[in-house]
Amino acid sequence: MSQFAYLALVVLVAMTGLLFMLMSIRKIPEGYRGVLFRMGRLVKEVPPGTAWIVPFLDSVMLVNLSEQTFALPSDLTYANESGKFKVEGSFTCKIVEPIPAVMAAMQAQQDIAEVVGDKLVDEIKAMGSTAVLDRPAQAQQWALDVLNEQMSRAWQLKFTKVDFRLTHLASTD
Repeated sequence: MSQFAYLALVVLVAMTGLLFMLMSIRKIPEGYRGVLFRMGRLVKEVPPGTAWIVPFLDSVMLVNLSEQTFALPSDLTYANESGKFKVEGSFTCKIVEPIPAVMAAMQAQQDIAEVVGDKLVDEIKAMGSTAVLDRPAQAQQWALDVLNEQMSRAWQLKFTKVDFRLTHLASTD
C-alpha cells in the first residue's frame, strides 16, 4: 500500500472516530433529567451534565422538572339538566419522578391535558354545576385535591394549581 493511501486511511479512521465521539455526547441541562433508552428499552435516568451514549443504539428523552402550565382541551364540555357548559382553564404541575412519568405517558399514549380534562369533567359532574358556579375557588381546590389524590401516583406528577371556569352555552333548539 502506498504511503498516500496509508495516510488517507489513518485520517479517515481518525475522522470517523472523532465524529463517533461527538455523536456520543449529550448535554442534560439543569432542571431536566434524561431518560436513557437503548434500542427502545429503558436503561436509566441521566442526571444533569454531560452524558455519554452509544450512537445509533441509544436515545435520551429530556424531562423538564420545573412547573409547567397546560391549557385544558378547547373542546371540553359538560352537560347536565341545567344545560350545556364549556369548561375552560388550565392546570399547573411538575414531574416528581422522571422514569415513571415517561413510562406512564408512553403507556397511556394520551396527552396529559386530555386526561386531566376528562378527570376534571368527572369531578365537575360529582360537584354539580351549581356548586362550581357558586363557589369556584372551593371547586378548584377540591379538583386539585382529587387530581393529586387520584392521578399523582399513576403519572408521577404533583399538581400545584387548577384554574377552570364554566361558561353556559346557548341552546340551539
